[in-house]
Amino acid sequence: MRLARALRSALVVAAALSLAACASLPTTGDVRPGLAADSSDKRSDVAYLPQGPSNGMDPEQIVRGFIDAASSPKDSWGVAREYLTAAAAQKWKPDSGVTIDTSLSDRTYSPPDADKQAKSTTVRLGLRPAATVDENGNYSTSTASGSAEFSFALSKDSDGQWRISSAPDGIVLDAQSFADGDVLAPYTLQYFDPTWTYLVPDVRWFPKRENTASRIVQSLVSGKPSPWLANGVRTAFTGDVALARSTVTADAQVAEVALTDAALNADASTLARMRTQLERSLSGVGVLQVKLTAGGRDLNAGSASVAPTGVDTRPLVLTDKGFGFLANGAIAPVPGVSSELTSLQKPITAIRAASGAQRVAIQTGDGTVYAVADGRISEVDGRPGLLAPALDPFGFIWTVPQQAPRSIIAWSTGVSPTPIDGPQDASDISAVAMSRDGSRLAMAVTAAGQSRVEVAAVTRDDRGAPTGIGQQSVIAWPPGAVSDITWLDDTTVGVLTADGSHSVLLEQPVGGPATTVEVPDGTRTVAASSPTSNIRLLGGDGTLRVRNVQTWQQESTNVKVLGIQLGG
Repeated sequence: MRLARALRSALVVAAALSLAACASLPTTGDVRPGLAADSSDKRSDVAYLPQGPSNGMDPEQIVRGFIDAASSPKDSWGVAREYLTAAAAQKWKPDSGVTIDTSLSDRTYSPPDADKQAKSTTVRLGLRPAATVDENGNYSTSTASGSAEFSFALSKDSDGQWRISSAPDGIVLDAQSFADGDVLAPYTLQYFDPTWTYLVPDVRWFPKRENTASRIVQSLVSGKPSPWLANGVRTAFTGDVALARSTVTADAQVAEVALTDAALNADASTLARMRTQLERSLSGVGVLQVKLTAGGRDLNAGSASVAPTGVDTRPLVLTDKGFGFLANGAIAPVPGVSSELTSLQKPITAIRAASGAQRVAIQTGDGTVYAVADGRISEVDGRPGLLAPALDPFGFIWTVPQQAPRSIIAWSTGVSPTPIDGPQDASDISAVAMSRDGSRLAMAVTAAGQSRVEVAAVTRDDRGAPTGIGQQSVIAWPPGAVSDITWLDDTTVGVLTADGSHSVLLEQPVGGPATTVEVPDGTRTVAASSPTSNIRLLGGDGTLRVRNVQTWQQESTNVKVLGIQLGG
């Protein structure tokens, strides 16, 4: 397996030459944003070519070879099916899901029957599951440490060679192979928030080199959002419009999506939203433009307006010199906010800011939460034991006491409370953070004595007022207590925690494996920046640092509070 993968360099060169010979750019249609200057697709675009069975392989070797070959989806897992009997090859469903185990070294194979005259036998594979991907591409972390066992029945064919006569559906990948992205890759299906203002990503994992564009379009048009997210998003594909063709054709980075004749009756706004959802969802496979057709006719769909979620490149800070955006050692104050905030006769411990910092939620040393906007300071919540607040793009401030996780309150701009029923089984909550589209709430909680990070969809009316949160989905089991969480981008939550005696930052995608980054001990606040790779950290000594490639570079000192920007 590793030897075959050592041939990737030659395959990459060949693929690059082939693409260079035929690729071209579209010369018509709307202008679409490309990747940010610092962005790159880190996923390998190389297919692993496994070996089929050879004569004389014993039952355990057959099972090992099958599992190895099942990591290549080429030709509908054609090589893996060679390890199966003809009947089993027809029945096996590799796309029913993926079991991701901790590592190759943790796998155990039970010995088959020692009788050399046997015509049938069984091999059992034991492993430690770390995560799963279901048939719809949804990634889930394992909820508890433990073990799992898979049973493979084998029989001898007419030539006396062992083949698998019964195999569990799905495939097995070790965590490292999954993270390498050689077999499956993450793609984001795009939905709208309830007000049709923001796009909300739903991460799915699909096999590579299996016409992924068609899989994405099928999942978006004919499928549903992930169960935990469903109540917090909307889609222009409501069921009356379906795909006329299951495959998507793409030419010169322009994809044609053929819809049923019902699309001919859709209004301009609906068609624009359909096209926008499709274009943003297909951007991960290199599609820049989507053309919608029905009955062979171009629907001439426009593009829907979507609010941005990027944050200011400048850090938002409170220092002895005041509050505002820091650039070149000077602070640019925010009218109607900066002077009011600094005039408050209480120490400030947390700041959450909307776009441009025109509305700010703060927490003072005594735990009280205030709103600052338009030259006014309004007390919001004075309950004891409050966490640092969250702020959403519709102006609502979210507060919750650490020892009362179910007692969340969302406060309107008029300081009117909306009670929100929080996590049912949590005994403690240590941090909350709102996504910049306002559709997902991330929470660090303790349940049954174990720390975990989970997300929940925020349900809202069509004006953006929150009405509750949906079911929680666990995205991380941090190694220690969580001191801070924040949204680093639209799909990734930053989790500040401890691993032993050292501070670490988990860059945790919502629907994928985390990356662990060492951070200076004493770090107390994590904030996103733009571009997203430039994460900022504030230490307890007031040192502000920004990530520069793989190192943390000092940006400023004597910073009292690092503000969390909502974006937009």
